[in-house]
Amino acid sequence: MPLVKIEIFRGQSAEYKSKLITSVTQGLDASLSVPSDKLTQRIYELDKEHFITPPGKSDKFTVIEIIMFPGRDDVLKKSAISEITRLLGDSPGIPPNDVYIIMEERTKENWGSGGLQGTEFAK
Repeated sequence: MPLVKIEIFRGQSAEYKSKLITSVTQGLDASLSVPSDKLTQRIYELDKEHFITPPGKSDKFTVIEIIMFPGRDDVLKKSAISEITRLLGDSPGIPPNDVYIIMEERTKENWGSGGLQGTEFAK
């Protein structure tokens, strides 16, 4: 049940954001077997003066942070990064150089949902 945070420049269309979410969802499902009903995604739109990027990045620059339970090996993580980046290139057309993906693992003890600790709901 990964938690995904996507940061983009303000001003993209609703269609663009929908394609962005769809590509991340498909990438996580294909690479890490995360079904869409176990995934929460949030898009944060930032004004250009609040989103300073490295030189050479376009207006499609995107940062994706994925927080998930530990246990996936480096091969699966590499696959997820590659697949999400590929899908974002296909739709909505984000160049690979404009995609940053950060994966962070948090133990089940550090999650909570519905008043339950992750150890209670994520077996």
